[in-house]
Amino acid sequence: MVERKKTAARKAPARKKAAPRKTAAVKKRQAKAPAQKLKWTAERQEIFFRELAELCNVAAAARLAGFEDGEPAYAEKDRNPAFRARYEAAVAEGYSRLELEMLERSRFGENRPKSAGQSSDRLRQVPTALALSLLRLHQARVKGTVPATRRPMRGAKLKNELEARLSEINRRLGGKG
Repeated sequence: MVERKKTAARKAPARKKAAPRKTAAVKKRQAKAPAQKLKWTAERQEIFFRELAELCNVAAAARLAGFEDGEPAYAEKDRNPAFRARYEAAVAEGYSRLELEMLERSRFGENRPKSAGQSSDRLRQVPTALALSLLRLHQARVKGTVPATRRPMRGAKLKNELEARLSEINRRLGGKG
C-alpha cells in the first residue's frame, strides 16, 4: 500500500470584501462642509409650520425645513415667544385634523368618501390605534393630567360613547344633537 502524506488543509486567502457603494445622497452629504448651524428663516418657518399642522410630527417637519432633527424647533420654541405661539397653533390644528379623521373613520369605516387632497391622504395612512393614542396623550397634555390606562370599549358601550360624542359635536356646530 502506498502511504499518502497527510497534508494540512490549505485555506484559500480571505478575499477582501468590496466596500458598499455610496449612493449619490451619501456622497453629497459627506461632501458638505462641517455641519453648519442653520438659521430659522421665514421660508424655513413656513415649511415647518405647514408640515407640523399636517401631521403633528416635529422631527419630520424640521427635516423638511432642512434640519437634521426636531431639536432646533424645540430650542426655538423655548427661546422665541412668537415662534412658540405659531408652534402651539400648528400643533392644535394638526390634532384637530387628526380628530376629524378619526371621527370620519368611526362614521364611515372603510366606505368613507375619497379625500379631497394630499393632506387627507397622508392622515389616512396613520394607523387608527396610533392616532387614538396620540389624541389621548394630546388631550391629557392640554388638560394637564396624566392619562389613565383603560380597557378599550367594545360593542354597545363603544357605540353609545361614539353617538354621545358625535351628538355633542353636532350640537356645538348648531345642530339639534
